[in-house]
Amino acid sequence: MQAMILEDKSPVGRSHALDGLRGFAAAAVVFYHAILHNDLSLINRVLYPPLQVASNFRDALTKLALVLLNGETAVYVFFVLSGAVLCRSLERRNEERWLVTCMAFSGARILRLYPPLIACLVLYYAMGMIGIPGYPQFQFWQVIENGLLLKISMHGPSATIQAEVLVIPFVLAAWLLRRYLGLPGLVMAFIYAMLALEFSRLAFNLPNMHAYLFAFMAGMLASEPLLRPLIQQAPASSWWLALVVLIFCRTFHPHSSLIALVSMGLSAAFLVAGLLYGQRGSLAALLEGRCAQALGRISFSLYLLNVPVLYLLWAFTDAMTWTKTYALEAGLLVGLISLLLTWPLAWISERWIERPSVAWGRKFSATVLARFGRPSAVPVAT
Repeated sequence: MQAMILEDKSPVGRSHALDGLRGFAAAAVVFYHAILHNDLSLINRVLYPPLQVASNFRDALTKLALVLLNGETAVYVFFVLSGAVLCRSLERRNEERWLVTCMAFSGARILRLYPPLIACLVLYYAMGMIGIPGYPQFQFWQVIENGLLLKISMHGPSATIQAEVLVIPFVLAAWLLRRYLGLPGLVMAFIYAMLALEFSRLAFNLPNMHAYLFAFMAGMLASEPLLRPLIQQAPASSWWLALVVLIFCRTFHPHSSLIALVSMGLSAAFLVAGLLYGQRGSLAALLEGRCAQALGRISFSLYLLNVPVLYLLWAFTDAMTWTKTYALEAGLLVGLISLLLTWPLAWISERWIERPSVAWGRKFSATVLARFGRPSAVPVAT
């Protein structure tokens, strides 16, 4: 969430395959929400139970579709990507004063995340003011509290943006451990995050952080340069295997399975490491294709803006009884229409909101580093 938001500007090179992975993950979220909206009973009846307990063929087919287009899996991929990209960015500043880097990084990160979110919420609020029957309406104070990420009161997926903000001190702490203790320090940060899965106080009871933190730490491990020689030894087909495990590892386990959740996060980290450092194969070629790259470029705005567009479509389709009877088919159709309608909006947002916000972040970073850093300092990429 965006892990998908970030671009890797590190000197060791940017992985276009990760952009493609981010793009497909964002598209999956659109279809995932579109399917589940038509029949909310699918959540407890189909989504959460394992495949083998499906009561009929339609439920089994819907389960497989939700596995392939699983929005929660996509979110964990975003977080792993975020951890990897942010760690690579921070590693560039190992020679800078740590406090200065933390200041520059945090400010640039905030400037990167908030403007696209606020623009989306304003659009969402304005569309509600039109008075379309069935379209949600909000009070302006909800725009403010959700825009500041104090409470997720109108835009549910922005909870992942909240996690991206709240994880900043954890990422910086892990980076400092890596800086002063080497790889063992980063491993300790990962172990800490794993322990937080069942003891939320380790994540300071921050919203959802106990469940998400290990994915960010796994991403930081995935970008570890010391592991690069090991990753390079694996055949290119390994990344297809990692993708298959990532998609299907929770299929035959209940949603509450901790083992399946951890397996998903680790397989995502292995996949990201392979796309970063491993041998280039057919999967990397697919993710570097034109369609995947186009999706990756607008993935952050697509992830945000598909919500008001979906609700616009649902304002009309909710009155159609067939969408409840054929929730899967209706969801795939509505998801495709939403993707096509959101694409130009996301392109505009990426061009006129995301890019300036990135520039503002770099300017802030450059200002902090120029004033408080060493003379050789350059802006911290986020």
